[in-house]
Amino acid sequence: MKEQKVKKQKTYIYIRLNIMFLCIFVLFSAIIMQLGKVQIVEGEAYKNQVENSQNETTSIPVPRGQILDREGKTVVNNKSLRTITYTRVKGIKSEDILKTAKDLAKVLEMPEQDINKLTDIDKKDFW
Repeated sequence: MKEQKVKKQKTYIYIRLNIMFLCIFVLFSAIIMQLGKVQIVEGEAYKNQVENSQNETTSIPVPRGQILDREGKTVVNNKSLRTITYTRVKGIKSEDILKTAKDLAKVLEMPEQDINKLTDIDKKDFW
């Protein structure tokens, strides 16, 4: 009688373990299928989304005040200017960056003398 109880308990344990392993297998299979769907089916859409997010235009007004001395005369008068900031992305060559900078200078109608003012140290930042 005691042996039958022990055998029954062991069979219940084996059944429970098999059910647990089956559940784990089903869950991992679902995860792998979802991963395949994301990479294979929707991969191109996500790739395009990443490429589009790399070019971001932001316009933030820069309100600043004047600095006055004790007599009320203006010591520093700030003026808002628009700036362009470029963040280097992996895989971009230095020649491409320089070409983009030159094209941008033409579009912005930057004077040639301002372009020539760039020092070697400024240019080395791009290399």
